[in-house]
Amino acid sequence: MNLQSTPGSKPGIDAAKKIRIKEWFGLMGLGGLVVFFLVTSWRKWPDPLIDFGCEIYSPWRLANGAVLYRDIDCFYGPLSKYFNAVLFKCFGTGLIVLVTANLVVFAAILVVVYGLCRRAWGAGSALAASAVFIAVFGFSQFVKTGNYNYATPYAHEATHGFLICLLLVILLVRCAEEATLRRSFFAGGLFGLTAVLKPEIMLAAGLITFTMAVMQWWHRKQLRLSTIVAWAGGAALPTLGFIVYFAAYLPWKEAVRVSCTAWLNVATNTRSSSVLLQGAFLGFDSPWKHLLEHLSATLLACGLIAVIAGAAWLAERTTQRRLRLLFGGLLVGALLWLACFEITWGETGRCLSGLMLIYTFISGASLIRRSTPETIHPEQIIRLLLAVLATALMARMALNGRIYQLGYYQAALAGLLVPAVLIGELPMRLGMGRCGRTMIVAGSLALLVPGVMILASNSQRTLHFKTFAVGEGVDRFYAFPPKMKPTGEMVRVLSEWLRKTAPGQTLLVLPEGEMINYLARLPSPVSPFRFYFATTDDGREERIVNELQRHPPDWIVIISRDLREYGIQRYGEKPGSGQLILHWASENYKLAASAGGDPLDYQQCGGIILKRNVE
Repeated sequence: MNLQSTPGSKPGIDAAKKIRIKEWFGLMGLGGLVVFFLVTSWRKWPDPLIDFGCEIYSPWRLANGAVLYRDIDCFYGPLSKYFNAVLFKCFGTGLIVLVTANLVVFAAILVVVYGLCRRAWGAGSALAASAVFIAVFGFSQFVKTGNYNYATPYAHEATHGFLICLLLVILLVRCAEEATLRRSFFAGGLFGLTAVLKPEIMLAAGLITFTMAVMQWWHRKQLRLSTIVAWAGGAALPTLGFIVYFAAYLPWKEAVRVSCTAWLNVATNTRSSSVLLQGAFLGFDSPWKHLLEHLSATLLACGLIAVIAGAAWLAERTTQRRLRLLFGGLLVGALLWLACFEITWGETGRCLSGLMLIYTFISGASLIRRSTPETIHPEQIIRLLLAVLATALMARMALNGRIYQLGYYQAALAGLLVPAVLIGELPMRLGMGRCGRTMIVAGSLALLVPGVMILASNSQRTLHFKTFAVGEGVDRFYAFPPKMKPTGEMVRVLSEWLRKTAPGQTLLVLPEGEMINYLARLPSPVSPFRFYFATTDDGREERIVNELQRHPPDWIVIISRDLREYGIQRYGEKPGSGQLILHWASENYKLAASAGGDPLDYQQCGGIILKRNVE
């Protein structure tokens, strides 16, 4: 006898509705996470002295008529600086204006990440991956310096570029389905935008584009010449636009050069100190040691995944419910113990590059085995492109993988792909039934959830101490109190004094401190924003002194800055490390005000204000 559904009942539709309701609850949970981490980190994101000062000073100057690369130096491409300048022009100058725009960028990244993960691995995986992104990478602070977050990034080119690369993944998938002229043009345009941002962003965009082209070629799916031309036209357009703009202010040859700064600096960089520092970022300062650390971390991660898979395999083949519950309890308990007491979560970035390389190989091999393009599903292409993008973004930390510092965007995609793959793909690849899937999901969550909570709580403890207000109104943010780290107090005292005493004049801050320029609303008369490291070595400091002689600032601030990572124990200790600039300043300026200790000693944390001698 066959069972018949009663009239009006729709079991399939009811099940789908329940799934959608659960997903909506999950999305509400993600919204709650965003609100929580925003509220607990509110206005505590920037560093008062390092990096972010340039990110807010530059668009302020550009919005008031300055020209990038002529009046303001910049290591990266022009897109982000001018985008932020337009924001200031339209909505007024203020830290909160940039923060608002950056939160929109963060929301867009989150939406795209969720959409891609949902299509590739399902709603549950997308929710887990998005939660990791919000809690670990969104607004956290794991080191003493701020800026490594999506509200006040150390470089807007990083966050803008991350979003563009994710959008490029979407467009490349659509091009794989049907490579129209319009899609090819916009795909080229997105790649072209990365060429006026940051070199590692351009590399990442180039690699996912190349991967898609190789897959098309492998499956003998020829691209028409017209689509290639459309792509090339879109790719060239952003750079050409900036060339035309800069040509109004600079000679054509110079306009071309500065428009290509994003990648040209890498190709022509011969600055030795820059090479040394970048080597440390990459982990090439001790390559064999770091390689062994990364291999060990990757093997350990693979071992834990194998344990979860093995327990699921045993559970699948056990018919007794009690034994299944025993396996599950032992697995979850052991993983919880490891996660809470044995794993150093701050160093888990060491395994991400290896895991992404392995997963990229697996995803690529799966697609290559497909005999015809018709047998390839869009979700498989998304998985491969996201894996390639995650691996490419971690290239700058190849042997120094980390989730802290630059990891907030370079390791973010790799970090969120781990739970997505474990929850949404591993059970399918192992051919697991319901019991096996449940075991893998439970084991993965038992391992990862405590780690996310530990990382988030570490960040919360750091942010809790940032209570000292710097700046006013729309520019107000919070730094560590003077007893913990006096830099915030120095910046506030010096900028307030100058804003009241020297309106409409010019200011030079040594060795770095454009935040003081910005808060005091005093422009620098020269283009460099740092006066150490690659800006001053190899004879460049002498050229800066010559420029200062032609355009002397009305005021000079010298503030303590720890430069040991650049090989400088005391600022001004030798030529190329500020000695020539300080000597010129001592001959032409006199002391006007001081605060704290010796500004040339980073341990004393002090600041002085020098006023130009008037003959």
